[in-house]
Amino acid sequence: MASIELINQLKSNDSYLKRKGIHQIVVDGEAERVSNAYVSSVRRGISDKDIPFSLKLSSRVKKIIDSLIFEITGFHIPAMEYYCFENDIEFQLLNDYYEILLLESPYLVDSFFRYIELDTKDPYKRFYFPRQIVLKPVVSAYQEIYDGKLDFLSVSQPKRTGKTTGGLKLAEMMGGRDPDGSIFGVGKGEGLVKRFYGGLLQDFETEQTYKRFLNVFPEATKIGEKDYKSAENLSIDLKSKNIFPTFTCRPIDGAIVGCTEANVLVYIDDCVKNHEEARNRDRLEFLCEKVTDDVLGRRLEGTPIIIQGTKYSLYDPITALQNKADELEWRWKEVAIPALDPITDESNWEIYRKDKKGLRKIFTTVYYQKERKLVSEETWAAEFQQEPFEAKGRMFAENELNYFEELPVDREPDAIMAACDSADKGEDSCSMPIGYVYGNEVYIVDVVFDNAGTQFTKPECANMLIKHNVKTVTFESNSAGEYFGRDVMEIVKKQGGRCSARFKFNCSNKITRMENARDNIIRDYYFRDFKKMDRQSQYYKFMKELTTMTRSGKVKHDDAPDSVALFENEMRSGTQAKVEAAVNPFRRY
Repeated sequence: MASIELINQLKSNDSYLKRKGIHQIVVDGEAERVSNAYVSSVRRGISDKDIPFSLKLSSRVKKIIDSLIFEITGFHIPAMEYYCFENDIEFQLLNDYYEILLLESPYLVDSFFRYIELDTKDPYKRFYFPRQIVLKPVVSAYQEIYDGKLDFLSVSQPKRTGKTTGGLKLAEMMGGRDPDGSIFGVGKGEGLVKRFYGGLLQDFETEQTYKRFLNVFPEATKIGEKDYKSAENLSIDLKSKNIFPTFTCRPIDGAIVGCTEANVLVYIDDCVKNHEEARNRDRLEFLCEKVTDDVLGRRLEGTPIIIQGTKYSLYDPITALQNKADELEWRWKEVAIPALDPITDESNWEIYRKDKKGLRKIFTTVYYQKERKLVSEETWAAEFQQEPFEAKGRMFAENELNYFEELPVDREPDAIMAACDSADKGEDSCSMPIGYVYGNEVYIVDVVFDNAGTQFTKPECANMLIKHNVKTVTFESNSAGEYFGRDVMEIVKKQGGRCSARFKFNCSNKITRMENARDNIIRDYYFRDFKKMDRQSQYYKFMKELTTMTRSGKVKHDDAPDSVALFENEMRSGTQAKVEAAVNPFRRY
């Protein structure tokens, strides 16, 4: 709680400011005195360890200083910074503002990012100054990670917009706050990981930047000019030599197990190299396993995770971690900022930058619109718009399907049907949706969706048919499907069930068959809201495969959409007789 002395000091400052006003204070030449009084109050609040109160105060003081500067010069703070650089002058009110940034830097990501690079005198040659506005959503999410409000954050933004540099600056800040802790950084290849290591090292070996870093985190000193770093291990130690260094960097394909422990942050950047790798489902599954098993296996409980990169595919590590976040009930957020706003078609990333050509705009709307014409549609979608290349080609997009909580209460179903696509190969799943039919509407109330052996899936299917009193079931008879179906029906018969079976051999192309069924499924079929279900349930897994099925490219798993298309084909063929349903076990959930 703020001390009585501080409260009284603030009351006096506020009373004086209110009585005289900004304009009169400037006219009377008291701007620096007023600014200094408020800075002193923030300094006192920080020293008293009343951090929440002090940060609220510092936010207000920055606005007061900006108002004073504008009243004197006609410039707001960013313009004044550039004016001072161009004219090689100092301005005391601006120095007061910088002191506030220093006081805030141990606690606020935005302030640390700004303060740490102030020795680059030209603001437009800094990293953060020209990007502060466009990176605001990302830095806001970083703040939630820093404050312990998020367990997991995924960030996707166009290439060359500062993704990796921003992530490393946050890692540097978290390492400064907890130098005896350990941060684990992982990237797609040795080259990128050496950039991680080099980027961190540069700030610790640039004298002025390192001095500013110590101003913010005085305990995070280097343990010797040579001993604190290891190019061989790609590691950096601050404050003291620990078993697990403050920072350790590794490529995703490298040796990870046993290399370190993460108890401050796990930072993952660009695991997927390019579109070619993104189209290789086996490679994506390998990367997902490396991330979830090896990388996160180095993480102590409660350590936050950040993954950044292009979201190339619906099956890449970013999506895998998002699914895990749901499953494990992590507090998490996704920040995905496209190059062009999908509504206005204007750039989200336009900034000014100083280079050999002078001060100019980059990443403009025109630039991105030309890039859209230059690259392939898939490259544009993933690398620029942060849309997985399959997204626009999804056969049954999640937001296009109908969902239900309860079955119709005013009538019994006209029929209860099932369609079964038995597993042809070892990795396939036996998929059998159960549909309650009401006129043209079909409610998929239950499913069998299991990639276990037939000794398990045959009784599963039989029990499901009996449970729902299914009257007709269609088995796809390709490969061993007919044998599978006959064995299922034998189990049904032995258990006293009554169900008739049909066997259908499909010679048409799967994609064509699904396309023909698509419109009717989207219009007339209703599914349970799988987002509310257990992530390990068969229905949830069935729906995840259904809603991520794509038209283009080689599809490794298509059992769920294929079985629904088989069901719809049987409905549309009109071969099913109207039957009377028994007591409905799914009347309410």
